[in-house]
Amino acid sequence: MIDINTLLAAYHFGNKISKSPFGRTLFLRFNDIKSKLSPEAWSLYHDAIKTCSFQHYYSFGLAYKKIEAVCSKKGGYLQKSFTELQDCSEVHLLIEEGDQLGRDLENSLFQMFARLPSKNISGTFNSFDLYRAWMNVFYHLQSTKLLSYLHQHKSNIENKQGNVQKFMGSKEVYPFSRQNRILIRKLDIKGTHKDIMYSLEFFDGLRNSILQVIFETHFNRSFTLNKNEIVEYKEKERNKVRVFSTKVFGTDVFKYKGNFVLLYENNKLQEIGLIKRRVGRNLEMGDKSISTIEGLLYPKNDYNLFVPELTN
Repeated sequence: MIDINTLLAAYHFGNKISKSPFGRTLFLRFNDIKSKLSPEAWSLYHDAIKTCSFQHYYSFGLAYKKIEAVCSKKGGYLQKSFTELQDCSEVHLLIEEGDQLGRDLENSLFQMFARLPSKNISGTFNSFDLYRAWMNVFYHLQSTKLLSYLHQHKSNIENKQGNVQKFMGSKEVYPFSRQNRILIRKLDIKGTHKDIMYSLEFFDGLRNSILQVIFETHFNRSFTLNKNEIVEYKEKERNKVRVFSTKVFGTDVFKYKGNFVLLYENNKLQEIGLIKRRVGRNLEMGDKSISTIEGLLYPKNDYNLFVPELTN
């Protein structure tokens, strides 16, 4: 059977967006802003975007709001840089177009849980190639049987009673974070809601990961590794989840502030992993230093991923 993987489909869709006219325009607009701002203002905005984890195309606007909030309280040396951002029409256009693309993708992704995504000729899916790639994401998502699982547990999910509701209101957007795991243990007092909370965490994580992978692929933010060239690679399974640890030469892993790592073998993309930890040793040695990356691997084949959770 051919491996079916929803995140790989999202990656290929992100590639399609990057080559589309509006995708190239958005990418160039982001890069051109650097020439419109002072080095200090650009660095401030660029660094703020990196802090907007799992906010995909919304990160442009959220970064601006973060800087605005800090300046409203403290002002000081940041105020001059924020004034530059405030007066830069290109920044506001980037935010507007990023928010629109984020909404289009988010709305269409939600459509997938009810019906086939519609082809909006005047919007994001204004070409057959893009729509076909997006439909590929839809079919792969359907094949996980996630939608069947959600339908089976519809009443629990819709009602979100008690502790489940508290979990959804308090959880971090970053999937399977330590805080979220602690929160589940804390709220699952009677041992009756653990499974549903973890399922909602996976559902929310998969939905956000699809959008984030698309964004990181579009803006070349994911870190790329070739298994044939790394120093060391380890992989094992914990509680049905594959975790990995790899050591690489150099400090490039700290230059890419994306949440995902693309693992290649023989120059072919094989896996997508969620980075949980980056550790550097002797960074002053540059290319001779060794960095460690740890994280979670998405299933190679997510066909029928939720079938074991379905009851007859």
